[in-house]
Amino acid sequence: MKRGKVVVVEGIIGAGKSSFSKELAEALGDNTLYLREPDEKDNGNPYLSDFYDNQERWAFTMQTHLLQERFKMHLHAQWHAMTLKHNAVLDRSYFGDTAFARLQVKTGAMTMREFQTYQSIYHAMTASVLLPNVCVHLLVSPEVSSDRIQRRMEERLGRKCESAIDLSYLYSLQREENHMVDTLRQQGVQIISIPWDEDRSTPLARAGIVGEVANNITTYQPADMFLDLHRRTV
Repeated sequence: MKRGKVVVVEGIIGAGKSSFSKELAEALGDNTLYLREPDEKDNGNPYLSDFYDNQERWAFTMQTHLLQERFKMHLHAQWHAMTLKHNAVLDRSYFGDTAFARLQVKTGAMTMREFQTYQSIYHAMTASVLLPNVCVHLLVSPEVSSDRIQRRMEERLGRKCESAIDLSYLYSLQREENHMVDTLRQQGVQIISIPWDEDRSTPLARAGIVGEVANNITTYQPADMFLDLHRRTV
């Protein structure tokens, strides 16, 4: 059965996911669907500034909002891959959202009662969400991530709220994200890990690696034809 592949791009804040995922979608061909992470642009994440101002008040609200947004993105990507038989690339995933939710509990921003509600919603949604075929994991150190966050705060409007992100938060987020990616690996998802500390600030500087990853995705075939049809949960 011919079908497209669903690809998710993961990495900590400031890793460069948006640029990489957009260029990867372009490298995979004209019919590839690209879905950008919901952020402050176009009111995709209307709670972001509120969250950084008062995390205990807004953590659960924001994570629940992002979970349902990413849920809709995955359903769109699945339909595109299975019905139109074209590839889809997602900038951060439904599964990646769990790294942030676990971290909110550990920092005290989300109560255990709130987290249990988040888990219940997540598990109910998971009945309709397939695992991605491929996860591209951009490996960036928290120090490099912090520098990139600072740079984009200076260059782009709407990012000033990220001044609240400190190095310890990025280290904790990295641990949670590595756990999430390892779980996807154990469940049969093809993981492509890419060291991404080096400054590649232009599309031309990224083109070689993006093209190589696109080729790997195009030629990749699951070990079992039913592997990517099985519904599982992180």
